[in-house]
Amino acid sequence: MQQKKSGKMAYILFVISAVPLLFCGIVILFLSTEFFTRAMYQEIESELHGAANNVIHMMDLAYPGDYTLVGDTALSLFKGDHDLTTEYSLVDRVKEDSGFEVTLFYQDTRILTTIRRENGERLVGTSAPQLVQKDVLNGGEAHFYTNTIINGQEYFSYYIPLRNSDGSIVGMVFIGKPSSQVDLSIRHASYPLVVAVVIVTLLIILFLYLYTRKFDVVLQKICSFLNAVSTGDLTAELDGIVLKRNDEFGSIGRAAVNMQQAVRQTVEQDPLTELYNRRAANRRLRQIMERSEAGDTPFCVCLGDIDHFKAVNDTYGHDCGDEVLRQVSTVLRDHMRLNGFASRWGGEEFLLVFDRMDMDQAYSSLNLLLDKIRRLEIPFEDKTVHVTMTFGLTPGEHTDHTTLLKNADRKLYDGKAGGRDRVVF
Repeated sequence: MQQKKSGKMAYILFVISAVPLLFCGIVILFLSTEFFTRAMYQEIESELHGAANNVIHMMDLAYPGDYTLVGDTALSLFKGDHDLTTEYSLVDRVKEDSGFEVTLFYQDTRILTTIRRENGERLVGTSAPQLVQKDVLNGGEAHFYTNTIINGQEYFSYYIPLRNSDGSIVGMVFIGKPSSQVDLSIRHASYPLVVAVVIVTLLIILFLYLYTRKFDVVLQKICSFLNAVSTGDLTAELDGIVLKRNDEFGSIGRAAVNMQQAVRQTVEQDPLTELYNRRAANRRLRQIMERSEAGDTPFCVCLGDIDHFKAVNDTYGHDCGDEVLRQVSTVLRDHMRLNGFASRWGGEEFLLVFDRMDMDQAYSSLNLLLDKIRRLEIPFEDKTVHVTMTFGLTPGEHTDHTTLLKNADRKLYDGKAGGRDRVVF
């Protein structure tokens, strides 16, 4: 009789403990996939934004001049002296290289497009959606949409105004990717995270079933930890008593901590500057080093430092110092968007990695960046703050990660010792 009573109590304790843990796993799964999906959407928006600007830049390089509509009945779109009406080579090349659909609008009408009807004809002569016309043509602002319907198909799309040299809006550039492809990519990318969360959650429940009768106090500690993580507290700590155990419950606790660390690692952004944080930068740098070694592609590493940053804090206060970091970071991020990546390395120090660029290219790019920093005007209260930066540049070599960063740091030190506001390589 006593054995039956003990088994029943174990079952009751298991249900009481397992249900909250299952809920925690669901919440963690939901929060993780929601965060991951949003991050993917931001990545898609960034890619489409970059592609749209690239198309405009390529059009300006290939066909200098303003956009004009020529003709009375049979209308042709010219850019400068070049008739674009049937010039599909550029947009087709962009699609071939990037996989994105491209459309050039004059006002609200498609003139050049890679989108085709079912019969293979290009979708020219059709109009942009009313919402896009309102936001982009009339509002004059670029917009990102997640549910644009074109020719019966839903797209993730980015529209950017097309302007002549006088600043007037004459049309739009569209860059899009079918929503079905984006959703499929998100599902494939999120599968490992889903599987990991599900497996860890199921393992926790299994161990609970085996040991609830003797270790219900330990289980409550684990449950409290998972509840904290599921509500977003990624700094929560599991009681050391659980982690020191050498039995299955110790394994559960360590698995839960590993899951917390896995979720924490997805948050790679520095909260003040919105650049990559140091951990993310190290990971990306190692990936570039491995790819360079395998494919013999060049890259360069640069450490930069805001000159006399302590004086800014001492003179204007730390709030001003934070604003300087934000403004400088924006310039770094925009400049490095197509060149590699920028990250906050620590304090007022930044790591820049020039991907697929040799030293001459990186040096030229850094000098352009240096000019942008010099011209930067940072308003704070009733003052305008100006700063400069010093950069230490070193070529990417097939050496260890630590040595590469030390080389860049040594160049940075030489630059600061030599007077600051310069690039040293």
